[in-house]
Amino acid sequence: MVFTSGKAAKVAAVASFALLMSVGAVSTAQAAPSRTASVAADCVSAGGGTWCRGSGVSGASKSCHSNYVHPNNYHSSTAALGAANDKRYANAGSWSNAYVTNGFKWTCNTWYNPNA
Repeated sequence: MVFTSGKAAKVAAVASFALLMSVGAVSTAQAAPSRTASVAADCVSAGGGTWCRGSGVSGASKSCHSNYVHPNNYHSSTAALGAANDKRYANAGSWSNAYVTNGFKWTCNTWYNPNA
């Protein structure tokens, strides 16, 4: 077995990651999670708008998101995972993106308000 360190290790890691991406072993959502992205999402029509919510993995933590858009109203979305919670507001036509991370033992709870 060969062990590498420093720059060689970084190059090898990047090459391995690129190979995994090219064969579809890792999705871009898994590779580079953002504040508004989550691996498991479920979108439905709700309250006159669209609500997407779900949970996934962010590093060594569980993630939870609640994203809502309403075409006519100022609105909000909330995500909670244990004691961690986030509530976001948005103008009509814009997404409110609530996102939190916490331990895996917590349940992801999500809400939206079409008339915040």
